[in-house]
Amino acid sequence: MTAPPTPSRSPLGRPVSASPRPLDARGFTTMSHILVQLSDVGLRPSFAESCGGSADIVWCDDLEELAAQGRAREAVAVVVDLQDREGRSSAAAVASLRAERPKLPIVLWCDRAQAGPVPLEALLRAGVSAVVFRNASDLERRLLGALASPGDLAFQQFTDQALYRRVPLGLQPVFRFLLDQAATQPSLELVARAVGLPPRALTYRLRRAGMPPVSAILTWSRALVAAYRLEHSTEPVGIIARSLGFSAPSGLRALLRRCCHEAPNALREPGGFGWVLRSFERYLVRYQRRQV
Repeated sequence: MTAPPTPSRSPLGRPVSASPRPLDARGFTTMSHILVQLSDVGLRPSFAESCGGSADIVWCDDLEELAAQGRAREAVAVVVDLQDREGRSSAAAVASLRAERPKLPIVLWCDRAQAGPVPLEALLRAGVSAVVFRNASDLERRLLGALASPGDLAFQQFTDQALYRRVPLGLQPVFRFLLDQAATQPSLELVARAVGLPPRALTYRLRRAGMPPVSAILTWSRALVAAYRLEHSTEPVGIIARSLGFSAPSGLRALLRRCCHEAPNALREPGGFGWVLRSFERYLVRYQRRQV
């Protein structure tokens, strides 16, 4: 029996290339090397478990080694504690790395009880991009989300253009916040507080403008983040799913089918993120028409 012919077009309607898609250097290194410097080597197994085997962890014994490795190695993220094993603050090392690698995710992973306002403020000023407490109940999701946040300028520019076209000016900060915080799945109360409104007032303003509720915007935000990372990295679907709060890859697959009728592998093709973004814009138009 002869094999069926290979389809000439992808599920997205684009021609299928006969050769495998080449990997650029940036995509190949995504979530590949994480530099970690902790105050206690006994915490290393806990951190490795929280990462869920999603990265090649490079342990650094002190802040000097962290800074040197950050310059010499193609690291995609850095994790620091409040201080090193000698009790020195990590702020200076963070500031040095931030000056050399402005877009590098630098995550502070620390004990909540030890994170007083003074040391925390010093590290935030130095350039820490996210804070994850070791005793958080959803530690793995928060950690993976912080290490793989879509802080890419292109992601922000493309989504900002979509918001400008489809969302009233006064509500664009709501959508922007949910896009930026998709991995943490913020509650309605947290979103409302971030934009300076009571929850009921925020719900009313969205409804009055013909916009979907916060829960629906968050669903699409997770789909957009996932699509961007699928197209622009080689991260496994399971890693992306866990970092966005899904307990299994099947949850992410179901979300993408619901939002854009595509499977994750189809979105790895060039233009996959653009397809989901256009689907999001069409959803907003349809939703607003239904409210009239």
